[in-house]
Amino acid sequence: MKKTFALFLCMLLITSLVGCSSDKLLKPKTNLEFWIAENVENFDFSEYQEKFGLMGGRQYYGKGYTPTINENGEQIDPEECVIYTVTNYPDYTSRNSHITQIVITDPSVTVYGLTIHSSSGEIETVLKNHGFKSGRIGKREWVKGKFHIVFTEEAITISVDVSNFWRIQF
Repeated sequence: MKKTFALFLCMLLITSLVGCSSDKLLKPKTNLEFWIAENVENFDFSEYQEKFGLMGGRQYYGKGYTPTINENGEQIDPEECVIYTVTNYPDYTSRNSHITQIVITDPSVTVYGLTIHSSSGEIETVLKNHGFKSGRIGKREWVKGKFHIVFTEEAITISVDVSNFWRIQF
């Protein structure tokens, strides 16, 4: 019995240190193909253009967005696009792949009914109504638990904190 209890305590400690994948941010009204922290372990990305250069994960352009290639063979993002970052989550040592960042530069894409052209007043009202609080960079960053939404004139960036318990170097 003591061994079972000790094992339970160890598992509880590890879970609290590494994080728990049950932390979800409900998908709002949006026209995104994927949502933040969505498990994509078994998703076939063969119809998506991969963005090259990320260490420790993979990035994909949303369907319909294609980068150009410059004279050096480097990808140049389309002016308007959506880029999904896929890494292990909730920790970099976890086995499952999840969407851990979404960058939106396309003004036709909405999140909570907001776009990159929404006013700061609109953003504040809508995100406060959805339980977000102002983050470290004031009215540009909104935080709800481990989820962040940052609005700039160029992009909306949605991300989730990923722990790195074993301090993996990429």
